[in-house]
Parts: sequence; structure tokens; C-alpha cells
Amino acid sequence: MCFKWAGAVLIVMATALWGNQQAVQMQRRVKQLEEFRLAMRLLMAEIGYTVTPLPRALEHVQNRLGDERVKQFFVEIVRQLGRPEVGDASLAWLRASEVSRGQLSLRADDWPLIMRAAAGLGGLGRESQLKQLEAVEIQLASHTASVAASCSRSERMWRYLGVLGGAALVIILL
Repeated sequence: MCFKWAGAVLIVMATALWGNQQAVQMQRRVKQLEEFRLAMRLLMAEIGYTVTPLPRALEHVQNRLGDERVKQFFVEIVRQLGRPEVGDASLAWLRASEVSRGQLSLRADDWPLIMRAAAGLGGLGRESQLKQLEAVEIQLASHTASVAASCSRSERMWRYLGVLGGAALVIILL
């Protein structure tokens, strides 16, 4: 009988941890989207005001970011720019997106916005690049706001779902 109760407690704890992990994953997604917004603003400042060459501007951006996974995304862009087979910054951005997909907490509907920043990067004039980055930042702001609202609604649900799902499983098994 003692083993049944110990097993029941372990099941509830495991499902509660799973629910908490889902909630943390949602929070991490919102934080990473905010980091990408910050990166767009920093990149616009580097290109627009200081007229820094793109590889150095990307290095400056990566050094100012707080989230390690988003920072690795920009490290990968700089690494891709250093390869001879990568012709321009747009291709480097797209390749870095492919490499970083599994490392970031972003979902499939987040990536088109991130990849949209690659359009014309390094290949257009300074003003066109700034307009493109500003458009992406505005779209990211809107998308981040809707994701944050969804996260605040769903976070508590995932936590309760973990505990209540574990309790339901224990009741079924007992």
C-alpha cells in the first residue's frame, strides 16, 4: 500500500513538473521574441546612426543581448558571413535561422517574422535596410504582444493541467 501512495505522489510530481516546464517554455518564447525586437532596434542604430559595417554591427548587437540562445543566433550569422560560400548577409541570416531553430524556444509561426529581417540585409542601401528592419520590428512588437497575452492566459492552465492530469491518472490507476 505504501508503494502505491509513493507511486501516486511520483506521478503527480512528474506531471506537475511537466506542466511547469510547458509554462516556462512559453515564458522563454516571449523573452526571446523581446530579445529579437531589441536586436532589431540595436541593428537599426548600428546601421543608421553609427554607419557600422554589417559584420561588426552584428557583433555589437550580439554583445548587447541578454538571452544566450538569441546571442548564439547572431554569433552564427557572423560565423556564416565568414564562410566563403555564403555570398551575402541575407543568406547568412537564413542559414543561421536553420541552424538555430532547434535551440530557440520559438514556434513555427515566429520564424517567418525572424526570417523576414533577412530580406535585403547587406544588399540594399542603408535607408532601405533601415525601413526593412523597422517593419520587422513593428511586426515583431505586434506578434510579441499577442504571444505575451496568450502566455499569460495559458501559463496558469499548463500548471493546473500538470497537477490535475497527474491526479486524474492516479485515480484511474488506483
